[in-house]
Amino acid sequence: MNAGFVVLLALLLGLLGLALRRGEDFGPVTQRFIEQFAMLVPRMLCALVAAGFIAQLIPKEAIARLLGEDAGILAIPIAAVTGLLVPAGPVIAFAIAAVFAKSGASTPALVTFVTSWSIFAAHRILIYEIPLLGPSFLRLRIVSAAAVPFLAGLLAMLAGMITSYGVAVPLQ
Repeated sequence: MNAGFVVLLALLLGLLGLALRRGEDFGPVTQRFIEQFAMLVPRMLCALVAAGFIAQLIPKEAIARLLGEDAGILAIPIAAVTGLLVPAGPVIAFAIAAVFAKSGASTPALVTFVTSWSIFAAHRILIYEIPLLGPSFLRLRIVSAAAVPFLAGLLAMLAGMITSYGVAVPLQ
């Protein structure tokens, strides 16, 4: 059991205790829980299976060569472009990051990848941003945030030169 799960469980129990003390009706909460559970669990299962397939398809040697310590500063732009191109939600994106870590990707490359995916995932741009906010807003956002993944990776690289920090170690 990890610390994040323990914190969420404590929060849930605290909210449950508060609701019981206030005498809240659990009908709407239970209905919403069932709706969310029925919608999210099948998606999570599919995403985890897809992440497993992706983990087997990604060539580990290429990852080590392009995103590893030997790639140096070139790993930063490669990781930024890769993060942009990953058309998936967090379950798959972080599973890919874990595969990268197991395959020898450097910590700065992983920081760049996750930051780039968080800010510029192409599927969110195409599905949500352009239709809802328009290309003019997209241009402004790209111009204003384009440097962020690169800076995050370079800062991680600099921090690694100055001090010793932990590397990504995915769970087996």
